[in-house]
Amino acid sequence: MLLILQRLIKWMPVILFFLLLFLDRENFAHVAGYIILLLLYTVILVSKILHAKKEWHTDPQTSKISGDKNIQKMSDFLEKMDALAEEE
Repeated sequence: MLLILQRLIKWMPVILFFLLLFLDRENFAHVAGYIILLLLYTVILVSKILHAKKEWHTDPQTSKISGDKNIQKMSDFLEKMDALAEEE
């Protein structure tokens, strides 16, 4: 069941696009269902992003780096990650 749900979420942008193309805009139930599905997908994406952010800050390697004020660019971050990997 979980695998089916994960695949459905993965393909949701394509599904929503096709529903948008073939949606009967005169039917209120179809429009309301599409909007609810779109909002539900948006909530799922935002929750996944927030969860990833929370996991990022609890990771021992990245939590050391995230507080470093010297990191200005992605290349600086990658250098710090490589340095941490060499230490281990």
